[in-house]
Amino acid sequence: MQEPAIPGSYHTFVTLIRRLQEEDPGAGRKVLKRRIMYRLGLPPELDDPYWDQCEFSYRRSSRTRRQLFEDRFNVAMSRIRQKESKA
Repeated sequence: MQEPAIPGSYHTFVTLIRRLQEEDPGAGRKVLKRRIMYRLGLPPELDDPYWDQCEFSYRRSSRTRRQLFEDRFNVAMSRIRQKESKA
């Protein structure tokens, strides 16, 4: 069985977040994170050993999966907010 993976870039997070916001426009950040974890098959509890393993990002830096997920999610949310504020 293949281990669940974090999307390779924030672009995938943007797509997922937009879909989830269409389903539930009032969903907060925590709810969105949980729903993304569920859809991708990622462990829902952040104390799971899965999140402490190192993974290489596209910039070739080694960071924990927790850091990668948080960073890509935060960048995606800021991009969405920027586009919404321009509209």
